[in-house]
Amino acid sequence: MPILDRHQARLLYEGAQALVSGDKARARELLLELVELNEQIPEAWLWLSGAVDDPEDQRVALENVLALDPDNPYAQEGLAYLDAQSR
Repeated sequence: MPILDRHQARLLYEGAQALVSGDKARARELLLELVELNEQIPEAWLWLSGAVDDPEDQRVALENVLALDPDNPYAQEGLAYLDAQSR
């Protein structure tokens, strides 16, 4: 994982917490802010994939995870799920 500054770490933590607690809108807002600041954080893209509703947005986020972390099993599973849904 890349080294995050304090602000980026807070955005990642609070974004993940918002998603886990069911507040997708807040999670999306925080995680989008984070990837705008630093698009090299695979964990931010992974959490963001769960905070967006559109399957194409989910796909883009998961593909960004794999571009940064090619062996990420969660992104691989997420893309396989999206592929199965689109058939």
